[in-house]
Amino acid sequence: MTASSAMTPEVRAAVTSAVEALPADATAEAALAAVPQIAILAAHPEAAAAYPNVRRGLEMAEFGRLHPTTPDERPRTVSRGYLWLSVTALVLALVAPALIMTGRNGRAFEPEVGALPSGILMALSLVLFIWLEPRRTSSPLYRGGDFGAPLFVVTAVLWAIGAFIVLGSAPRYDVSPEAAVGLVLQILSALGSVVLAVFAFRHDRERPTWAGGRKPRLGVPPEIAGLPEFRAAVEDGVVTWRRHVFSVSTQSERAALVAAEEAAVAVLRDRGTLTASQFDQALQRVRSRADWT
Repeated sequence: MTASSAMTPEVRAAVTSAVEALPADATAEAALAAVPQIAILAAHPEAAAAYPNVRRGLEMAEFGRLHPTTPDERPRTVSRGYLWLSVTALVLALVAPALIMTGRNGRAFEPEVGALPSGILMALSLVLFIWLEPRRTSSPLYRGGDFGAPLFVVTAVLWAIGAFIVLGSAPRYDVSPEAAVGLVLQILSALGSVVLAVFAFRHDRERPTWAGGRKPRLGVPPEIAGLPEFRAAVEDGVVTWRRHVFSVSTQSERAALVAAEEAAVAVLRDRGTLTASQFDQALQRVRSRADWT
């Protein structure tokens, strides 16, 4: 397969665009070092799609080597008992308003009858939520804190609806002390859930349980990413990955990669980055696959 037949117009355009995007003052050595990367991103769709995750993994692995996590930074797990209590709290939070919102004739109990048990369940659920909150961001039920705080807002709304149902039915009854106590518990629980949501949103941002009060590391800090040894280690990993991609590619995929490299080298010559001698040497290296083996 010739280079021209291995190259589609789209790949050729992508290679040309990537080469022209290199700094105008780039040395021949620096420009040629970028050629294999340009080729694999332009001519190998599967590798191009995987590249961002591959590079991110290499960066985080090297960061972990240069800056090992301390015990306070390592994610903590929660016990099975904690998980069961979390499930219990969630169930109670949903059952409490359901006692007077659903069931036969629209509800399980008449509002006056269901107000007290509903209020007690809301209060118990809120107490459990408060007790569980410090370690919630370590619980898989809440996706490590990516989900959780909005739940307390929804809970507050449901509980407030339950309280309004009781209030709306009050004129039709001589309100008993039990119903009044239940209504108070419902109102206080709804307000408590709102307050808890405020703290939960803050906890979700900070992940205090497993990050020592600091925000989680979502990437490599600039002071680490700028280290020459860090960049060199990551680039070595990328080179190893490219060689692996080439070794497991099909014959047609390899031909496309070689053709893309040849095209990139030709563009470098045309724009004056490479001399005729440098172009010939680079083309020979590409065709012998020296950069991939």
